[in-house]
Amino acid sequence: MSAVAVIGAGIGGLATAIRAAAQGRQVTVYEAAPEIGGKLRQLHLNGYRFDLGPSLFTWPELLLDTLASAGPKAAPFEYQQLDRSCHYFWPDGTRFTAWKEPSALSEEIERAFDIDPTPAMRHLAQSAAGFEATRGLFLEQSLHEWHSWSPAKTVKHLSNAWKGRSALPLTSSLNQWNARTGHEKLQQLFNRYATYNGSDPYRAPAMLHVIPHLEFGMGTFAPKGGMHAIVDALYQTAINLGVTVHMNTPVERILTQDGRVTGIRTTKGEHPADVVVSGADVTPTYRQLLPEHRAPERILKAESSTSGVIFYWGVRHSAPDLHLHNILWADDYKAEFDALFKQEQIADDPTVYINIGSRTSPEDAPEGAGNWFVMVNAPAGWKANGIDDLRQRVMAKIHRMTGIDVAAHLECEHVLTPDDIASRTGSHRGALYGPASNRPTSAFLRHRNRDRRIGGLYFVGGSVHPGGGIPLCLLGARITHELMERHDPQ
Repeated sequence: MSAVAVIGAGIGGLATAIRAAAQGRQVTVYEAAPEIGGKLRQLHLNGYRFDLGPSLFTWPELLLDTLASAGPKAAPFEYQQLDRSCHYFWPDGTRFTAWKEPSALSEEIERAFDIDPTPAMRHLAQSAAGFEATRGLFLEQSLHEWHSWSPAKTVKHLSNAWKGRSALPLTSSLNQWNARTGHEKLQQLFNRYATYNGSDPYRAPAMLHVIPHLEFGMGTFAPKGGMHAIVDALYQTAINLGVTVHMNTPVERILTQDGRVTGIRTTKGEHPADVVVSGADVTPTYRQLLPEHRAPERILKAESSTSGVIFYWGVRHSAPDLHLHNILWADDYKAEFDALFKQEQIADDPTVYINIGSRTSPEDAPEGAGNWFVMVNAPAGWKANGIDDLRQRVMAKIHRMTGIDVAAHLECEHVLTPDDIASRTGSHRGALYGPASNRPTSAFLRHRNRDRRIGGLYFVGGSVHPGGGIPLCLLGARITHELMERHDPQ
């Protein structure tokens, strides 16, 4: 039985552990933190429960597929589909609800913006076509293995791309492509999807227009028990399969000999392994765990994705106009991204995202209150020397645009900054998604899932292919396991 050492008990690490253990491998997970989840941890504070990391759940089939790989040892997992993805608020008083049902969405576009909804609905259809045409090529396989580009696979993928050619913009930016929606506010709305991998919509390639299909076409969902229920289901499934998980056990080195991994060294000693899977950020993996080996400098020096400043507020207010996901727009969206990527500052008037998990998990807050997750985009590496000022600006914006005086109803608070995110999760400079996707070749510049120079070394997680966020980390785990079975069979 081959032994697998997994570094990190985040989504990618746990999912890979499940797939490897289900195939009969002996799997041990080493987690530096005192709790599981990676970026997706939780906090209990004054009667409120907060999900500290990702707040959006899409493409649930990927999680179900991961759990199903464990057969009868899979832990139960329950979720519900939502009838809308988000409530949007503009400074001029415009409000918009992104309904899941197409006819309701079309009517809402006409009502909110007083335009013919046909161009916007066509735009969404192109998003769906582009997603289906490219998913097999860019998301569901490695981009860095020769067998991925076999004649049969290449012909298949090119055939799908040809069928969806009208939805495959190859030269424009995402912002330019989104002008087709027919209204500047809708253009801004669809530009936001670049932030789903921490990128700048005014530079990011238009191919990112496929991302909205995850919400508008496939739907948004809410796990029963909140987002941390995803981690709980993965963890319990791993335990059921016999995976050993060591908490409070940081890995100090990945051990190698003659060009191949031999195990890991933790603060508690050396542990032999035939295969090592790093779920840690790729930069500290090379800089700290493999200091004697040549690092992929071009990838490690790539432009970082955004980070964030997140306020976790227990708010004693019913907030009737707010739903699970809410966006309060910046007045000048382009200026916000210029501040983030050119000036490396938080904009004077940032877009504010509010998630209230108790909308779908009422047990997470006292009756009549809400567990608010309030986030503004921040540059990776941003030093928190103005939190009090930022808090006041965010609260003022919420009061101005929703009428809710948060300060008057605030019962508790916790704050995460980019430095906090970096120290808690090991993410380089606190970047939430690894490298940004601000260039047409960005998909190919993410680190590969298998190291070609060090035998038996694999990678999962948001800093490597196919990218960050729960769905892509789950896909990455599947890709990594398939490579492991191919190149390091038992």
